[in-house]
Amino acid sequence: MKEELIVRVLEILQEAGFIVSQRCEARSFDLAARRNELTLLAKIMRNIDGLNEEVARSIKRVAFYLLASPLVIGERSGAAFLEDDVVYHRYGIPAVNPHTLHNYMVDGVEPYVFSATGGVYVTIDGTAMKAAREEKALSFGDLASKLGVSKRSISKYEEGSMGTTIEIALKLEELLDTILIAPLEFLKAEREEPPAAVLTEGPEEAVSRLERRILDMMQELGFAIFTTAYAPFRAVSFTEPPIKAREESEKILTGISDYSEQMLRRARILSSVSRVMQTRSVFVVNGRSKYVQIDNTALIGKDELEHIRDQDEFTSVLDERAKLKCLVRS
Repeated sequence: MKEELIVRVLEILQEAGFIVSQRCEARSFDLAARRNELTLLAKIMRNIDGLNEEVARSIKRVAFYLLASPLVIGERSGAAFLEDDVVYHRYGIPAVNPHTLHNYMVDGVEPYVFSATGGVYVTIDGTAMKAAREEKALSFGDLASKLGVSKRSISKYEEGSMGTTIEIALKLEELLDTILIAPLEFLKAEREEPPAAVLTEGPEEAVSRLERRILDMMQELGFAIFTTAYAPFRAVSFTEPPIKAREESEKILTGISDYSEQMLRRARILSSVSRVMQTRSVFVVNGRSKYVQIDNTALIGKDELEHIRDQDEFTSVLDERAKLKCLVRS
């Protein structure tokens, strides 16, 4: 059952010293987690083949804006179990099983093997390979003939741009008399800029008239708005353009909803995620709300937002409400 898998992942992350959010109840990532400088957006599913490209793209987009590392944790690919200490990938997101997660996060055992079309492979430490090859005065052709591969493959191993089979890697280590198989650095924050079309996306992406109007107002206050899909928040609002200064710009996870009990539950989830992400969070509410603050999430009415003059006044409202917990309106 997926619920059991989520509980297992939660236990592993907590044992490894991560601060972990509540379950997000969204189609994108299930948990946010942070330990020191490493922030994860974890998608948990029994069969990793169930991840589609659209959802993967949405997870990577949120990871980019929040300087996080996306990760899929599952048990199977198709009918086969995921192998221990092997890293898989789905749409550019690394995927591992709970055993591999525990070994890496708790025991500090780095994986060396990754799965790709045709089998499992390892990566070569190109710097060590070049030094050893030159010390033994061997050319690319010499190694190619001894290993039964092309000179181009040898060149790519040394460049670090292509993996190889475990068999070839071990033979190469034997020929050069040095350790060459490198551990996989598979948890990396999304740092590549999205395509130009993504960079220009804003409120026009919002699917409802309410969302479109509220995000327009946020932009008018001076925020840079980048919408999300399937996440527990509708946008990430930045106090300044984030692409050149994402690390310095203050981030506000922004939800939008009519007032309801479901919205209050979502506000608590949003608070949990923002605590992990070290951001602020706000829900802009259509209709009168009984509360002005839920945990760490400020609730601002749409009508109230219309009377806020600029970004400074907006953040001042958040500052005032940050001191409160579930305060009832008078």
